[in-house]
Amino acid sequence: MSEWLRPVPSHGPSSGDGAGTGSRQAVRALLLPYAGGSADAYRSWSAHLPPRIRATAVELPGHGRRVKQPPLDRVEDITEALAARLDPADREPLVLYGHSMGAQLALDLCRALCERGTPPAGLMVAASAPPQVLNRAASRRLADDEGALVSHVEALGATPREVLDSPAMREIVLRPLRADYRLLAHCPPAPAEPLDVPLLAVAGEADPAHPPREVARWESLSRRARTTKVLPGGHFFPWSDDGRAVVRLISELATPQPESEYPRVPAT
Repeated sequence: MSEWLRPVPSHGPSSGDGAGTGSRQAVRALLLPYAGGSADAYRSWSAHLPPRIRATAVELPGHGRRVKQPPLDRVEDITEALAARLDPADREPLVLYGHSMGAQLALDLCRALCERGTPPAGLMVAASAPPQVLNRAASRRLADDEGALVSHVEALGATPREVLDSPAMREIVLRPLRADYRLLAHCPPAPAEPLDVPLLAVAGEADPAHPPREVARWESLSRRARTTKVLPGGHFFPWSDDGRAVVRLISELATPQPESEYPRVPAT
């Protein structure tokens, strides 16, 4: 396993609530981070990961255990590096999960894998606007204006006030965030044609950054999109139950569905 990819141990039940429904086939899940996040953010999901889901979290340069490395400033550089590290001989279906910024990375990685002839079994995006409505100017402002960035972090509610009040601790939080918002400011456009990959968008009911009506616009990016799911909580809603609901959706997305269950998006 490379420094890019860190396994998330499975401590969940082998059947029942944590394992989802449908096929018992093993599933790979690649978990891509939100802005400023590290692979460790997904460790709390272990309690609800059944053995059939082999989860791996992505550690980006400049984040987590790679904090001393310079961050990358192009989405394509990240996704090409990841695509090269995924074993094309692995027969287990692969679901890409991206939260917030990770949704943009997951989409571009899906594109790269499709171009290589190894499309994933599913693409799940959460807590993000799709690239066709992504506010890149706002990302540039957050990257360049520390006051605006701190206010934004406060509004999302995931960083304790005492961390932001300490200059040293605040800089540890803000450094990778600045890099990630620069990345988002130059995010690639939406694919010219809808993907032919099952896609599920998931929104937090009370997300102040990306409300459900905005997240639902991801549906236009795949001919095999499922109806957007809305779950309780704010921007970091999956962590309110340590990933239980999202793990179940990952399992379901990897299970083949009748073609009639996917609303078709006209190619225009």
